[in-house]
Amino acid sequence: MWISIDPEAKLPMFRQVFEALRGAILSGTLASGFKLPSTRELAAELGVSRNVILEAYELLMSEGYITGRSGSGTFVAEGARLEGYAPEAPAERQQAAELTGDGVPAPGGISFRTGRPALEFFPVKQWASALQEVCLEASPDDLSYGDPAGAPELRRVLAEHLWRTRGVVCRPERILVTNGALQALQIIVRLLLGCGDEAVVEDPSNEDLKSVLTATGASLRLLPVDEDGLMTRELPRDGIRPKCIYVTPSHQFPMGGILPVQRRIELARYVQGRDSWIIEDDYDSEFRYDGPPVHSLQSLCPEHVIYIGTFSKTLFPSLRIGYMVLPERFVERARQIKRLSDYQTPTLEQLALARFMGSGHLSTHVHRMKKIYKKRRAHLLQALHEQLGSGFRVWGRPAGLHLVLELETPLPPDFERHLHEHGVTAAVLPGRRLLLGYGHLAEEQLTEGVRRICSALRRGPKDLSLQALS
Repeated sequence: MWISIDPEAKLPMFRQVFEALRGAILSGTLASGFKLPSTRELAAELGVSRNVILEAYELLMSEGYITGRSGSGTFVAEGARLEGYAPEAPAERQQAAELTGDGVPAPGGISFRTGRPALEFFPVKQWASALQEVCLEASPDDLSYGDPAGAPELRRVLAEHLWRTRGVVCRPERILVTNGALQALQIIVRLLLGCGDEAVVEDPSNEDLKSVLTATGASLRLLPVDEDGLMTRELPRDGIRPKCIYVTPSHQFPMGGILPVQRRIELARYVQGRDSWIIEDDYDSEFRYDGPPVHSLQSLCPEHVIYIGTFSKTLFPSLRIGYMVLPERFVERARQIKRLSDYQTPTLEQLALARFMGSGHLSTHVHRMKKIYKKRRAHLLQALHEQLGSGFRVWGRPAGLHLVLELETPLPPDFERHLHEHGVTAAVLPGRRLLLGYGHLAEEQLTEGVRRICSALRRGPKDLSLQALS
């Protein structure tokens, strides 16, 4: 048989045999009725244990690819061929997973993917303590269905926190707890947008955001940003009334500008004169390194702004708790949309988060992380200066977990793929720009990552050491 077995591969050997035979059957290389070798014969031929072949054959038989005939042997089943199927080589499949698996590079690679906090510093013991206390004290009501808008305890703590740190004007009943910021955005789309409506978004902005906004058939109007954020003078006039305006005023994504008060006031006046609403995405405003976090845009016109926040950056992404602060007119309808979507966000995690925040652990953790991220940002800038000299520009204020690097020279074609070949994952933006997330990378990883980027720019030999940096 033509099956290749790699004892050192991550894929178990029986899976390697299964994948090879499955691909040959689907592609027609092994035609229906073809008699397979006995398990003993194939095991001897491949130099593996018979149990490896037995497991592979059993899985193939359970999925209908092969069939056994008593006293005759094992045969390829009828109807198991898929026209046009081309089996992918294991090496190619592994390479594709390494390069495209949600921004995660190959082992030893360095990912500058944005939005990743430094999870090694998360206070796991304090979180575990809060979660354990909540579980031990949970009442039958806590274990039953709860309010779709969120646990009252969390909404009370969150309302006070947002007022104290961001100037958000809200009462607990205006808050809707969601499964992350993405669900909040999906609820807003159902609240505001229908087929033919228009939504204004920053350009550039998050691509997933655009997909969500257009899911109902709405159209997008892209407005440019500069070093201060959305260029409000470009807002549509002459009777055009966009249904919503999506902005990231505290730290524009991805370019990093902080929207000045004059533009915030212009936005507030704009929506007040129209049947329009502002969606304020406050995704990482806690982390500002040249001063305290700026006030929210929502504080200027709370009845015309839907404010979105999340704990994915301040705590950890898998917590999956976000929130939105709504104008009064949308509260009940948003609550019903949430109820029909998934009924509620898990209650025990909400109660643990309320206790974690109420005990001061969130504020302590954010204060600590600001120092770490500020230091990592400075180290990244130093590495860039050492490797590139003065041939670049950095966009954005000192804030957040990423920066945009603009180079003086044009980037080579297909530069993202070229970066991958040098063991680096980073998004390439129009205009000779690279989007570099640094929050999750240690200083030695930042130094090595910049070196690899420079090597890719020079298109030099791939002499990079791909040992894991931890």
